[in-house]
Amino acid sequence: MQPNTDTGSIPTRAAARAAQRRRRQLVLWGVIGLLVVVLVVVLSVVFTRGAAGEPEQEPAVTGECLPSALSITADPAVAGALEAVVADLAADRSDCPEVTITTEDSAVTAAALAQGTAPGFDVWVPDSSMWPARVAGQAELTGADAPELVVGDPVATTPVVFAATDATATVLGAEAGFGSLAQRAVAPVLPDPSAVAASSAALLALQTAVGGDARTFTGLVLGLDAQGVVPTTADALAAASAATSPTVAVTTEQAVLEYSGDPALVPVYPADVKPTVTVSLVTLADASDDTLDAVDALTAAIADGGDLLAEHGLRDASGAALDSAGDGASSAVTEPADGANQAEALRTWEVLTAPSRMLALNDVSGSMSQPATADMSRIDLFGQAAVRAINSMSTDSSLAIWVFSSRRIGGQDWQEVVPFGSLGDPAHKQRTIDTANSLDSLVGGGTGLYDSVLAAVKYMRETYVPGQVNLVLLNTDGFNEEDDGLDLPGLLAELEKLRDPAKPVAVIAIGYGPDTDQAALEQIAAATDGAAYQALQPTDIGAVLVDATTQRGCRPNCG
Repeated sequence: MQPNTDTGSIPTRAAARAAQRRRRQLVLWGVIGLLVVVLVVVLSVVFTRGAAGEPEQEPAVTGECLPSALSITADPAVAGALEAVVADLAADRSDCPEVTITTEDSAVTAAALAQGTAPGFDVWVPDSSMWPARVAGQAELTGADAPELVVGDPVATTPVVFAATDATATVLGAEAGFGSLAQRAVAPVLPDPSAVAASSAALLALQTAVGGDARTFTGLVLGLDAQGVVPTTADALAAASAATSPTVAVTTEQAVLEYSGDPALVPVYPADVKPTVTVSLVTLADASDDTLDAVDALTAAIADGGDLLAEHGLRDASGAALDSAGDGASSAVTEPADGANQAEALRTWEVLTAPSRMLALNDVSGSMSQPATADMSRIDLFGQAAVRAINSMSTDSSLAIWVFSSRRIGGQDWQEVVPFGSLGDPAHKQRTIDTANSLDSLVGGGTGLYDSVLAAVKYMRETYVPGQVNLVLLNTDGFNEEDDGLDLPGLLAELEKLRDPAKPVAVIAIGYGPDTDQAALEQIAAATDGAAYQALQPTDIGAVLVDATTQRGCRPNCG
């Protein structure tokens, strides 16, 4: 029997391999065909969108990082907006260099830097460019080794305004301005200028509004009583809201927009002088390139974050009005106050309101009874001026009154009539006023000038009180007439022995009338780093005495 040789149902090995090759070719051509179809579809979609003017879609970017880490110290008024910008800058990113923001009042940071404290930040963002100028000025006065600061361009602003109830805003009217304060049309409430930048900007504006008249400005500053100056912006806003007579708080637009008290307050924009405070990024002079690159990136982000600034009540660097500010906002200033001038206005404020320990040494020699006007003697005019000067001094000052002529107590030319006491004590203040008004009862004798001056300076040196302005205010109308005591060279030599720059006691001398030995007074003042004035006309007495009194805080550096 022959074996079955039919091959129709069982393929040969060659046939099987040929069939396998054919199957592989079919699969390959199928894949190629599918890819061609997909490619045609994609190209047609792109072509169709391009023809319709639709932009190509870029991959989504959730945020950008600063090029390096930053440690920032920011004022509370700007910290919220800054945090919002930083958060928006790197939204949904977890791989960015760390940016830390520490909140601290600008006045606190400035005080520490001015004392030479090493900065704990890469970037400082105060609420005003005044504060870096303040650091430099205070360090120069004290000789402290403060860090050198570099102030960048403004990144945000907010105008200085009057916060008022609707009723007070109506009283002020459209012409409200710093001239209104000079005219005392309303009662101003001012946050402490040494702590609040808006107040120092307002002081600078007030100086401008009165044409730079130092006497008028001094009177306005001294007219702010204990209720007119409050510690914080919040205190000022609350006072303006609660006042029963027309009262305004001097503050910023930002502070008014964020105020939520009842009754509400509205910003009244000054019509004459229009100050604004500016926010800048402040770096150290020796900052690294990495830090400066990060600061540049942050500055650009703030410039692009106008909406975020507005949400926190701040305008952008251009000063464009906020939609939420209401009527009058568009007329607010866009040019910032100069930081250095603002710091100088603050310095002037501190001079005028400085607590003093003053010994008033008053001439009651016989010549003080001579007529000065048709119905008043020299001592009468001086008494009136002295009362004004007493009222010009701050309540945290202290005052004593001595008088001098010749041999008032045995061979002694001087006499204490009111010992030192605080002008914050109503009883003591009234006693000094009563004494000034009754000096005519003490008039008599010659002018025992030199011995009395030396005794007064010695007493002030022996009882020196640190932290206060210790000085002698000398008032006289004549020449030294005490032959048995010191002559002028002897007095100047003794004053030189008593000189101690660490514990200065200045003599501020005022000569009344044409008979005064003004040359001697000038030498006495110079020997103690003080100043000498002269009132040639009776009508000058009051103005000169008040001017001399208000210079008490800056000697010997008044300029």
